[in-house]
Order: sequence, then C-alpha cells, then structure tokens
Amino acid sequence: MRNTASVLVLITLLVISSCSPKTRGVLRSPDVYGGKADRDSVEKPHDEGKVEEEKPGKSDLQSKRIALLLPFQLQMISGQDLDEEDVKRSALALDFYQGFQLGVEEESKKSGEFSIQVMDTQDDELRAVSLAATPEVEQAHLIVGPIYPREISSFGRGNNNKRVLQVNPLAASMPTEFNIPNLVSITPPIRIHLQTIVERIAEEYRDGDAIIVFDGRDNTHRQFIEGFDSEIQQYMDSTVDVIHVSSLSELDEHLQDLGTSLIVTGMTDRSQLRSLITGLDSKVADGHQIRLYGHPLWERYDFSPYKNFSRMNPTITSESRLKEWGSALQSFQREYKAAFEVSPSDFSYKGYDAGRYFVKLLDKYGTDYTDKLTEEEYEGLFSNYRFRFNPEWGYVNEGVMVKIYRNGSFQ
Repeated sequence: MRNTASVLVLITLLVISSCSPKTRGVLRSPDVYGGKADRDSVEKPHDEGKVEEEKPGKSDLQSKRIALLLPFQLQMISGQDLDEEDVKRSALALDFYQGFQLGVEEESKKSGEFSIQVMDTQDDELRAVSLAATPEVEQAHLIVGPIYPREISSFGRGNNNKRVLQVNPLAASMPTEFNIPNLVSITPPIRIHLQTIVERIAEEYRDGDAIIVFDGRDNTHRQFIEGFDSEIQQYMDSTVDVIHVSSLSELDEHLQDLGTSLIVTGMTDRSQLRSLITGLDSKVADGHQIRLYGHPLWERYDFSPYKNFSRMNPTITSESRLKEWGSALQSFQREYKAAFEVSPSDFSYKGYDAGRYFVKLLDKYGTDYTDKLTEEEYEGLFSNYRFRFNPEWGYVNEGVMVKIYRNGSFQ
C-alpha cells in the first residue's frame, strides 16, 4: 500500500473534482505563489448557476498559468473510499504531479506568480478532446500533458491554443506519430538513442574492425535497430559494411581475428540475451576483441554472472543522469519524502525537472519562451534537455547520454 500522504493527495483531488458543477471533472491544485503552495487547500464549490467574476488580473508576465493534464482516473473511484488498486492506478500521475509541483515551487521562489490548473484526462481520448476546449487550456501559458499517445493525438487535434507549447512529459513515441508543431517531447525517442550509439561506433571504429548487428526476435530490438544501416552510412565511409546475424554460429563466422568486432543489439528478452552474453563471454575468454552496444533497458539488468562482460566495454545510452551522491538529489529526496512520506520514483524526478525548466523559461522570456527552447539547455536531477525543432512535429529532446559498464553497473 502506498503512503498516507499520497492517498490524501488523491482524496484532495477527488474532492476538488466533485465540488464544481461548472467545471465538472476539472481538478485544481493549490495555486503556487512565490514558491509556496498550500497542499491542504481545497477549492470551494461554486453556487449553482452563478458565474464567478474574474478578479482584476495581473499581466501575463506576472501571472503564468500552467495546465497540467494527467490520468488520475478519478471516475473509477466510488465516493471517497480509496483502496490499494485506486492508488496504484493513479500512481504514475500522482508521482509526476507531486514532483512537478515541487519543481515549480522551487523555481518560483526566485520568479513571479504561477498557477497550476490540474485536470484528470481519465485515460480517455474523448475526455482529452473535451478538456482541450476548456478555459483552463485556452488561457494557459504552458500545457503539460496528456501523457499517453492516443490522448496526445486527440488533445492535439482539439487544442486551439497553438501559440503555447504542449509538453509530452513521459511517452517515448516518435513525434512523427503525432505531427503537432507545438509539441515538446521531453523523453528522447528510441531513434535518438540509436543515433547516439551510431555516433559512438563511428568514433571507435578503426580499419580492420567489423560492425555486426545481432538481430533478436523481440520487438525492442526491431524498434531499436530500425534505420541503423542508413544511420551508419551518414556517419561513416559508404564502403563500411554492416553485417547482420541472427545466431551464435553466424556470429562466429564474422568475428575478427585481428581487429575488433563491434556488436550491436537491441534485444531485451532475458533468455535470448543470456544466450548471447554467454556466447560472447567465452569468445572474449578465447582472446577475441569485442565491443558491445546495447539497449537502454540493459541498465536494469544484472550482468555480474558473466566473468568477461566488462571486458567487452558494454555501452548503452540513457536519459537518466541520477547521481545518488549528489547533494541536489539528496536534498530533493529529503524534501519529497517529508512532503509525501515516500521516496520519489523516476516519474517524480521527471516531473521535478520539467517543473523547474519550464518555470525558469517562462520567467526569463515571458510569452516569447517558445522561441527560446532550442537555445536553453538544461541538466536536471534526472533528465538533460537539448531540444531540436522541426516545423512539422515540434521539439524533440536529444539529451541522451552514453553509459559504460564499469564496476558492476552502467555509469
């Protein structure tokens, strides 16, 4: 069971969503002013039929409005009786929301006034379309979410607020799936990881070496390796051949006796991977020079049983840059645990980085911040941001890093 604080946050969101007939299903987080948010505040219900007057406003540069759309799925909760499944269902949204709010609070201590309008997309495409037409979205200076691909597409079609950015905070989909010019893809798509691996191979390749792709049967390999041959041709001499094999016996035929065999694979199926690494382990023991390049998910696997694994100089890419010994990370972990009585997840870190980055951008440039995204790089607790713009499908984060296996882990 998750912690009491997270359950209370979910209950608060539930109360907020059910108290206003005028904006049914639209959640509002505590507004963030000067870096300080009241987590215990709850929006008061509107009187039936009464339209609230808009208070005399501050200028757009003084008060920045952020629309945060996440799949809390509160419609699946009966009343306020929460069970473990309810909280698990909303865990991803809760973690990102909590991290995002702390990031906004932290950065807004030195900025102006920010208001976060939180909306439950309910993991529903039609719901996403309807939210796109709400005043909270139409008047926002920044839109963060939705997070699932089908909701991103639906929301993008219904959203008329094209002058501000629509941030895709978590989905690793290729932005060409959406073709939304104002979309910001924070999670680098797998093609960016592949391009980084190709750049690394081009740097390490020497005459006499062989580039070998070990083709796995799983989908992760196919997604990872798609376009590899054409990418290699862009970075290297066109005479360099890429050899594809699908078995250890085929691999054995192409291993170099004098040069180095640069072996690439995106397989993550554990049984296939175990068979490959075992075979390569024995080849290294026999004296073959091998460099191994793999999938980002390898960071989660234990390769300690393979005696010669580190001798292959295993290399992967990653979007994560968490350094457990860093003072900034430890400070955030303490603050997060004090607020929510649980340690942050990867979604919490990503929310925190996004909150800090975009608040800083809005504070620095105001409503002109969209033109500055490609100029402002960022190194956060978890993510690096380095955006490239395409007029058809928006901004893509290319901030992946290379990690090499040393001392029992990828670093």
